[in-house]
Amino acid sequence: MNHKNTFARLVLFIVLGLIIGGVLGECLGLLFGQLGELMNAGGYNNIVHNFFVSSFDLNIGFGEHAEPVVIDLYLVKFALGFGIKFNIVSIIGMVVGIYIMKWSGER
Repeated sequence: MNHKNTFARLVLFIVLGLIIGGVLGECLGLLFGQLGELMNAGGYNNIVHNFFVSSFDLNIGFGEHAEPVVIDLYLVKFALGFGIKFNIVSIIGMVVGIYIMKWSGER
C-alpha cells in the first residue's frame, strides 16, 4: 500500500471537493437568480437557479426541525447536533476531488 493513498487523504479531498463545490453551486445559483431578474425569466424562482441552489439536508438531532440536543447543567450548557447540506455542484466537486486525488500521487 502506498503511503500517499491514506484514508485521511481521501477524506481531505472529499471534504475539500464538497466545500468548493457547495460554494460554487451557491455562487452559480446567485448568478442565475440575478440573470432571471434582469431577463424577466421568473426572477429567483427560475428553473436554473433552483437546480443549483436546491439542496439535500441531513440533520441529526431531535425535534420537528432536527434542532441540536441541548443539555443544560446550569453552570455548563452543551449543544449536540450535526448537519450536512449537499447541492448538485458539491457532489460533482466531490467526484472531481476524488479524481484529482487519484492522479495527484507520484508515479
